[in-house]
Formats: sequence, C-alpha cells, structure tokens
Amino acid sequence: MKESEILTAIDVGTTKILALVAAIDGSAEPTVLAHATVPCKGLSRGNVEDVAKTTDAVRTALDRVEEDAGVDIHSAYVGVTSAHVSYENRRDPIRGVGTIGVITPEELAADVSSRSSGPGSNRQLVHAVPISYTVDGEEGIRNPVGMHSSSVEVDTHMITADRARLGRLTRAVQNAGIEVDALVMEPLASGLSVLTTEEREQGALMIDIGGGTSDVVVFSGGRLCYTGVVPVGGFQFTNDVCITYNVEYEAAEQAKLEHGHTEPGAVEAALTLSLPLRDRPAQVTVPARELAQLFRERAVELAKMVHIKLEEADAAYMTSTRIVLTGGASELPGIATIFQRQLGRAVRLGSPMHSGSHVGLKDPAHATGVGILIWASSHHDAGLPARRNGRSRGGRRRTNGTGTGIGRYFRGLMPWTSAGHSQSRA
Repeated sequence: MKESEILTAIDVGTTKILALVAAIDGSAEPTVLAHATVPCKGLSRGNVEDVAKTTDAVRTALDRVEEDAGVDIHSAYVGVTSAHVSYENRRDPIRGVGTIGVITPEELAADVSSRSSGPGSNRQLVHAVPISYTVDGEEGIRNPVGMHSSSVEVDTHMITADRARLGRLTRAVQNAGIEVDALVMEPLASGLSVLTTEEREQGALMIDIGGGTSDVVVFSGGRLCYTGVVPVGGFQFTNDVCITYNVEYEAAEQAKLEHGHTEPGAVEAALTLSLPLRDRPAQVTVPARELAQLFRERAVELAKMVHIKLEEADAAYMTSTRIVLTGGASELPGIATIFQRQLGRAVRLGSPMHSGSHVGLKDPAHATGVGILIWASSHHDAGLPARRNGRSRGGRRRTNGTGTGIGRYFRGLMPWTSAGHSQSRA
C-alpha cells in the first residue's frame, strides 16, 4: 500500500479524543483500519484549556490506532468546534474571472484565497463554502465553471475561528508529533456522515449533541448554508444530577447512561438509584423518575436554544423537512421526541452511514470522526496533503509546527475550501 493511501482523522471533543486511520483506494469512501477513543481532561466546551493534557490524550489515541492498523502516522485532519467559531453568509464579486473565455475552478479558488483573514486579524478562516453564484445578474447558479462571463458574484458561508484558540489546538496536536493537514469544522463533517444526499438537497437541520456543546447546521439545495453552536451538551445533563444531589460525576454519568430518559412516565415508578455523595463516604437514594425530570428540563432548554439560534439567523424557514440528531448525547432515550415537540418537525437519530468496513463506528458518537475522514478523502483526491502516513513503523517524529493557507477548490461531496491545511508536501 502506498503512503498516500493512508488518512488520519482526529475528533477533538469536550470529554474525549477520537482518532481514526483509514485507507483510500479510489473507491467511494475510505476504509477504516482502526479507531480509538481516549478520555481527555484538557478541554472545556471544545476549547483546549490544557495543552499538555490534550497532547497526552492525542498521543495515546494515536499510539493505539498505529498499533492496531500497523501504520506510522505523521499527519492528520483535525476537527474544530466551540462557541468561539463564527459564521457569516456574504455576497462578494469575483474579480478576474473569464480571462480565458470561460470561468475556471482556479479562478474561483483564487477568489476564496483573496478573502482570507489577514495576518493581523484575531480571526482565522477555516472554511469558505460557496452557497450559490450570480452570473450576469442571474442568481442561484450552483456551479459557474465553463460559463462565459466576467461578471460573477458568489454567496459564501464563511467560517472563522479565534486564532489564539486554534493555535492551542494545533500546538496540542503538533506536540504529539503530528502535522495538521487541515482543520475541519466538526458540524460540517457530521453532516457529511449522517445526512443523506436527498436530505441535504431538500433541506435538513442537523444537531450534533456533543459532550460540552451542540453544533447546529442547516443544509439546503445540497449546500451548507448555516452553522451555529449552542453551549449545552451531554456534560450539562450529567452535571445537573451532580449539582442537584451533590453526587460524584462518574456515578451520575453512569446513571444517565443506564437509566436516563427524558420522559418520566416511561421510567418504572418504583426504580431508585443509590449514588455516592461527593467528599463523603455515604450514598443518596434518588428516584429514577426524578432524574428523568431533570433530563427532560435540560432537553427542552436545549431544543429552545436551538430554535432561538435559528430565528436569530433567519434560518428556520430552511428546515421545512426533517431534523437529524446525532452525537453521543443524542442517544438519551426520549430526546428525539422532545425536539420533535419543541421544533414541530419530524426527527430521526442519525448514525454514520459511511463508516467503511468498521462495524464499531455505527454509533452516533462517531459521526464527526467518520465525517472528517469523508471530508479528508474528498480533499485528498483534489490534491491536498495526506502523504506522510504509511505502513512502516518507524515511530512519529516531533515537529515544531506547519504553516497554514487556503486549500484548492475540489471535486467532491461539496465545493468548499479549507484554510487550515499544511502547505508541506513532504
């Protein structure tokens, strides 16, 4: 197997690091060779707060997948999410198109590069996703390549992030001996993983309920047109139990996983749980229905926050079809019903539909990691890097960092570009 056929993805969540390594051979999707999930205490709501602890978790996860897959890993595509990420839909004229008679992909890509955040800005461009084009005053054109015109405008979904926080994330990965091929927005990746082509075309709202945040994305006409972040995730559901009953977090999490529900009436009335108190050698008896009521209230709050987020962005009209929930916390029984009631639309639970040959990746908690691989595979086909990984086991080298720049316009699932890839072509 050639070195260029190995891809690595790192999903940096609030509570864990998920690493995946896959092979690409020209087929429709990457084939996952190995994956590993490692707890991480260096993160808070998607932000790297402790670089050293995050580095340790990344290194542990990569060691495991290297061993299982029998490969050396030196670079990876890394997921990004957090409330520090900002989104803007904007329309801009494209300069210098049609210079050879027809519009070319290179001219469109050069335009994206020209709109990148400047070096003095505290914002860094992560993705510029074309929504549609206007050619000679005609709106709604999906792909103007090959058309004869020098008057072109583009509606773009611009995704930027705080430069300093991205720097901490990049440094945590690089300190583990890994170069960053590209930064990939995690909700965008999850959408690739769990939404069908029909859903992306007709219009769909995807909510990825992670450990510390919930990512919200809207697809319409096959394109990403809205992205947002709500600062509530699975951690807050568990923490409600900790605060209410003064119990240990690990025990509260286990109770949520084993007996959690958002519908108190669906829980056996006589069921009680014994949970250890914090800082005291004693336990408290908690009716399971009381836990369900706590989870219900938090789920209703989350659904309302999502609705407010969409109203603020004037995006609610784009979600006339179904809602898809994914992420680890979406598996809480009853939560889909809560969202259906609050948002008034059909809801389904979304699991990765493209997980290669790995049955263990069918869980919604793996949606983002699988989606990063799908995104990486598309960009790899277009010439972006993924050429430092291979079969020989020589051990990872340490690196002091890599540059960043704008990626090429690519043929793939969607025509977006990334501004977080390494310019190295080793």
